[in-house]
Amino acid sequence: MALTKFVRNVEDLSDDGGYKFRFKCDRCADGYESQYVTSSANLLKTAVDLFSRFTRFGYYAHGAANEIDRGLRGKERDAAYERAVHEAMLHFKKCSSCGHWVCPEHCWNDPAGMCEACAPDAREVAARRVAEQRALAAEQQASASSEVVSLSCPTCGTQVRGGGKFCENCGCALGQRSCPKCQAALSAGARFCGSCGAQA
Repeated sequence: MALTKFVRNVEDLSDDGGYKFRFKCDRCADGYESQYVTSSANLLKTAVDLFSRFTRFGYYAHGAANEIDRGLRGKERDAAYERAVHEAMLHFKKCSSCGHWVCPEHCWNDPAGMCEACAPDAREVAARRVAEQRALAAEQQASASSEVVSLSCPTCGTQVRGGGKFCENCGCALGQRSCPKCQAALSAGARFCGSCGAQA
């Protein structure tokens, strides 16, 4: 007896009338459904049930119908499943690296012969890098613009925000300090005036 292959993402949609299976991509869960196969065991059971209703051996015939159904259904289901797996294997691609069965439309990199997780498409990688670089540039620009320049006026000591050339409180030029007594220009770190000696 030959071995039957099996896959991870399969759902049994079979009912009393026949067999059907849904297979899903291991990455995106996109699906494929096998063709519905009508159960011949169900047809035989229906025929025996009809026969049992019109004969005096009805009880025994009904029991025999159930036994026939149980015996045939297992073999039929296995054959239908094997056929469905073969159909699915023709549709899905198996990655040689990770072993996942993936759909060829979205998750398969044909030139590499592997799934997109193991061998991402070069265009997809380039697009992702461009998007990351744009996001990083936007983040850097936002952090640079959020930094507010704060200075203190050299004359009156008022905190001046947002830049500008003159103090909003006293009107003194922000780039240059002057002596409070003689108005001589002072350097940024001077504690005393070089012209009159007054404390700056």
